Amino acid sequence: MRICVILAGVLDPKWALPHGDWLHDPALLDAMARKLSPFDEAALEVALRLRETLPHATLAVYMPDGVGAAGLLRAVAAHKPEHFALLPVADAARWDPAAFAREIAAGLRAADAGSLWLTGREFGDLDDGTFSAWLAREACAPLLTMAEELRVDGNGTLRAVRTRSHVTEHVSVPDACVVTLTNARSNRLRHPLMKNVMLAKKLTIDTVARQDSATSRITPVQCVATAREARERCVPLDARAGLDAQLAAVLELLDSACPT
Repeated sequence: MRICVILAGVLDPKWALPHGDWLHDPALLDAMARKLSPFDEAALEVALRLRETLPHATLAVYMPDGVGAAGLLRAVAAHKPEHFALLPVADAARWDPAAFAREIAAGLRAADAGSLWLTGREFGDLDDGTFSAWLAREACAPLLTMAEELRVDGNGTLRAVRTRSHVTEHVSVPDACVVTLTNARSNRLRHPLMKNVMLAKKLTIDTVARQDSATSRITPVQCVATAREARERCVPLDARAGLDAQLAAVLELLDSACPT
């Protein structure tokens, strides 16, 4: 079995933002301290335990590219996954969870990442809570959310452990599945060995090579131009129009201005 973990970094709240125009200075952006969120740490720890449980399992870790991503992936590489790489994602797609998931899924397929995909229940700083659902849709696979652990039972069936109030449930995990992990006391990420940390600092971080998907990339300039054209075509809505008419007008504008 190949276990695939998709991770994303968040800004480390223990460190203040640097002074200066860091939004337009790549050097300042790259110097910002980043870390894994507690949910991504849980996903990585669960994957490490599952690899230890299954004798022939391998672990692959992937992360969207971008400023600071390579340094964070080196820290993750200290846990000795068999495969690790960055996934190319267009900047404009990062603000659209559907487009973001489409880019990530295309990268995972190009990397032959298997069919069991694990991630945190929130994906980095840009997640609005829907990324995992879109990722499962792009993978054409079931979605299992809010798991705390993955275990193999006596019959060799992989099961996800979830807690709801005072009830603990063990859900069978199909071969192809997207599983989101939440943090719990039982899945705190272990500390890597110091020698592995030092070795990881010298590693070369590769980016998955893939052909662009058939879906055209949407740039912010295109979105702004589309929205401007939609406004010019719209007929002013009468102030006496009812709520249904106002809602229909808003939906029509969003549909024409948001091509993704």
